[in-house]
Amino acid sequence: MNLIASHLLYLSLFFCYVSQNRYLCHNFNEAPNKYLSLKFNIMPGRSTLERPDEDFLSFSNTINKQCTEHATEWNIEAGRLAALNSLTENAAAAYEANSDKATRNLITSSNKKAAFGDLKKFLSSFIDYLEGNLSVPDEALAVMNLRSRTHHAYQPKPRPQEIPLVKVERQHDELIVYVTRSEYGHPTQSMKRESYAGFKLRWRFEEETTYHIEISTRLHYTLFFRREDESRRVILSAAWVNPRMEEGPWSDDVSEIVG
Repeated sequence: MNLIASHLLYLSLFFCYVSQNRYLCHNFNEAPNKYLSLKFNIMPGRSTLERPDEDFLSFSNTINKQCTEHATEWNIEAGRLAALNSLTENAAAAYEANSDKATRNLITSSNKKAAFGDLKKFLSSFIDYLEGNLSVPDEALAVMNLRSRTHHAYQPKPRPQEIPLVKVERQHDELIVYVTRSEYGHPTQSMKRESYAGFKLRWRFEEETTYHIEISTRLHYTLFFRREDESRRVILSAAWVNPRMEEGPWSDDVSEIVG
């Protein structure tokens, strides 16, 4: 009986672990250029970024190649593309240096680990940017082994009706924007399937008139700024979006100072 009870305990712990890790989150740090960078939950199942080194390098090279070839057509931001090119090249060089058994050591191994980590952190943002960039067709997402936008849009969905609450946390040269529901906090998974797929965030510097707009499928954004942007005031607001990326009403403007 003790043996059976022990096996049942192990099984229950295993299934608890699987259920808790169904959705994987990735944080990242990007180059210190001023542009909006996103954080998001990868699709259910094994993360797109969690794969053997050689497969991951091939995966990132495909994204880099496609985005470089179609940069103008897809309106890829120059800063993002430059960061993608640089990080991909660094990861490839570090992988090659660590592949030679004759010269492999703790330094080459550490360099490879750091280069791959930086690239994965960047791609976790960049993939969400590609999904939110409607200039990138679904066919192109498939070529890059990314999920299609129709993954969440098989049927018409109602537009969200609630106005989100927006909170901004200041950390040195970045602003972290949190979006919640006024009554219930974060949207539940069932609500996300129905009408809450994420949110749009629009932001601008106080002296500007044009907003920067991106789409996030997570409940927070991180805005990165250059050192020269310190002390500038940022105006921003958010709106919930449904799985077809149609937004509901916008929140009131919130402002915060960089730095």
